Amino acid sequence: MRAWVVRGTGAPWEIFRQEEFPEPTHAAMERFTLDLVGLRARRGEEPAVADYAFLRVSTAALAWPDVTMATGEYPVPVPRPYVSGQEATGVVEDATPRLKHLIGKRVIAFTPQPFGSFAPRCVATPPTLYACPPQLDDAEGAAFLIATHTAYHAVHRRGQVRAGETALVLGASGGVPSAALQLCVAAGLRTIAVAGGEEKAAFCRRLGAQVVIDHRAQDVAACVRRETDGRGVDVIIDFVQGREGAAARELLAVEGRHVMAGHAGGLLPVHPNEFYLQNRTLIGCCMGSGYGERLPEIEAAAHAHLLALLAAGKLRPLVTRVVEFAEIPHALRDLAERRALGRIVARVS
Repeated sequence: MRAWVVRGTGAPWEIFRQEEFPEPTHAAMERFTLDLVGLRARRGEEPAVADYAFLRVSTAALAWPDVTMATGEYPVPVPRPYVSGQEATGVVEDATPRLKHLIGKRVIAFTPQPFGSFAPRCVATPPTLYACPPQLDDAEGAAFLIATHTAYHAVHRRGQVRAGETALVLGASGGVPSAALQLCVAAGLRTIAVAGGEEKAAFCRRLGAQVVIDHRAQDVAACVRRETDGRGVDVIIDFVQGREGAAARELLAVEGRHVMAGHAGGLLPVHPNEFYLQNRTLIGCCMGSGYGERLPEIEAAAHAHLLALLAAGKLRPLVTRVVEFAEIPHALRDLAERRALGRIVARVS
């Protein structure tokens, strides 16, 4: 099958190659699972990938991990070669016994490497494998799952937000942050969105942010202090980190929480005194990581919450651009260089 394959290390638009790659098969998954079990055993973790499905991919969403996996900056090493792409809408063609009931159904799914979604056929694994909500088309389905689940974990499970609080969302026009912005608004928070440029600022206003700060034209710290009467914010939802995240910590109120849920701006060391001396809390948030046998229950609860918001019209996947399969590397460059709003989705078949 023709797929976007990564063999080296570098920016996607430099190293992605559209070439023939073996289709995923049960035999290939058995070898992959054995390799994974050995890796997890060395780490002292539980083995995984007992269940999986093969999808005929219709659309695949582009995301920041597609960039950092290629550059080697992704927090988890990804063995080469692999097919990139971690989100898809598709039809299940085959599956392990406990997932046979999905064959022939349209689903949305997390699509792990090496058999990612930038290919006509990919692998999908539970618990992040669900029937596609009927009100979503294929492009919206591909853009929905990881963005909203990650945002849910940041805002609700880890951020523990409460109505009436003030939230600061960094990089708020991006794919996952824009989902987090919608969740903050739906939860009754006073939401301050930070974005770069008037187009992105206007995008955040349309999503319901009560305050929008254009960091290219305004002093973020001064604006936040003015908007909070000097008190600061109760929670920072941070998918950026780097210098922007470090600067934002000074804007936390006493007992404020800084939720680190992404790393688009890079990873910088954090000194304990930034939290210890100010009665603040640093919260790590990585969707699905470390939960083991609890993960299916956790993801099911998140999905039910998100579907209710979707049905109520309070949440929507924000597909702002649909590209052809051949355009994926160049579209990832736009994402990496922060020229994208919401989600970019590619037609695969």
